[in-house]
Amino acid sequence: MQQGDLVHIPQGTELWCETERGMRHRTAEKPVAGVYMNTRSQYIYRVYANGTHWNVKRRDVYPMEQGC
Repeated sequence: MQQGDLVHIPQGTELWCETERGMRHRTAEKPVAGVYMNTRSQYIYRVYANGTHWNVKRRDVYPMEQGC
C-alpha cells in the first residue's frame, strides 16, 4: 500500500491514537473510509479518518477497489 491510498475500515474495528493526555480509543460504529498514511509496525497502519490520524491493526484495513 502507498501513502494516499483509500482504505476501507469495517464496522467494529478498534482505532486508537496517542494524545498529550493519554490514549484515545474508538470502535467504528459503521464502516469508515480512510486514507492510508504509513506503516507504524509489522501489525499497525496509520490512517487518516474522520478528521483524525488513527492507528489500526493491519488485518482490519482493506484497500478500496479501483473504480471505472
